[in-house]
Amino acid sequence: MGNMEGWDVALLVAAGYIAVTALVRLMIRRRDQLVGEFREQLTREKSRIKAHRRDQRAERKKSA
Repeated sequence: MGNMEGWDVALLVAAGYIAVTALVRLMIRRRDQLVGEFREQLTREKSRIKAHRRDQRAERKKSA
């Protein structure tokens, strides 16, 4: 690397910057996707629990 010219260094730096920027964007997109999936699961689980509790209350009223 001791005999690299200015343009070689500039191209190397530019390629590194593009690579890191692309990787960060991919990681952010994946994180957002996972957060969205997790929120959907959480919403489904909350509604499932709510329905289960509602059914339990209905059963208690029937048996009382």
